[in-house]
Amino acid sequence: MTPHRLSIAFAAALSATGAPVLAAQYPERPIRMIVPFSAGGTADFAARIVGESLKRRLGQEVVVDNRGGAGSALGTKLAADATPDGYTLLATNVGLAVNETLRPDRGYVALEALAPVSLMGVTPSVLVVNRDSPYKSVKDLLAAAKASSGKLPYGSAGAGSSTHLSMEYLKSLAGIDLLHVPYKGGGPAVTAMMGGEVRAVMSPVPTVFAHIKAGRVRALAVSGAARDATLPDLPTIAEAGVPGYEYTTWYGVLATGRTPAAIIERLNQAMVAALKEPDTAGKLQKTGLEPTPTTPREFGKLIAVEIAKWRKVVQDAGIQ
Repeated sequence: MTPHRLSIAFAAALSATGAPVLAAQYPERPIRMIVPFSAGGTADFAARIVGESLKRRLGQEVVVDNRGGAGSALGTKLAADATPDGYTLLATNVGLAVNETLRPDRGYVALEALAPVSLMGVTPSVLVVNRDSPYKSVKDLLAAAKASSGKLPYGSAGAGSSTHLSMEYLKSLAGIDLLHVPYKGGGPAVTAMMGGEVRAVMSPVPTVFAHIKAGRVRALAVSGAARDATLPDLPTIAEAGVPGYEYTTWYGVLATGRTPAAIIERLNQAMVAALKEPDTAGKLQKTGLEPTPTTPREFGKLIAVEIAKWRKVVQDAGIQ
């Protein structure tokens, strides 16, 4: 064999065996987990709980890096542009699918630039108002909205976020108009509501669970099809006066696109084990997030379905 052909054969062999070798050695240094929202929101809580379990299973630190802005597109772009070696992960939510339509200038295509690892979990949202608010029920809030059409402000984690879309959906079904006030994350939106800047927030349960239990906010109803086990006394929004209303949010982890399949599999195995671990699952459930491990393929299929679903919602509602 000539030297040239020998080098080609060696390169081919290295290509064929390189990924398993990398996976066997992975990880050799800390892993960065980008959360494309500010601290204090559900994605942040979930990333920190799951990241702690991954640390124990992978033997390396999982460093949460909050990069809020542009309705999660800013942090997502950072993850999409990272080196595809498994050392940059993205912990995000349904906003990933929404932004495919809502933000045409985001600079990436989700299922090309990112590689699904696994869902973390799903959760309903809860409609909350200031603890001193005059609104004691969903019907009170709807009546106030109808009396001041387009003037009653509600807060969200940003355009296209779950906190935004869930309220737009409520507006549509209830036949009301509200004033949308976007913030840089679910935590800041709730803080603004507690301070009186806005009147209401539809927040994923984990973001406001502690505030509800401490009496710092007043919860009116949950968004799911059934009552939530962590807040059993709260009616659903459908029960409370808006028939047909149902909304839940998913959270998951992705790696940079083109990350070797063997590393994705290593990460998936660690995540699935983490989500089935009683301590980790219990922590997530106590805040209202139901652990939902999946294969990378299952998660990818979900994202594709969600992109199509929210494209229609965004276009039909004319959401900007």
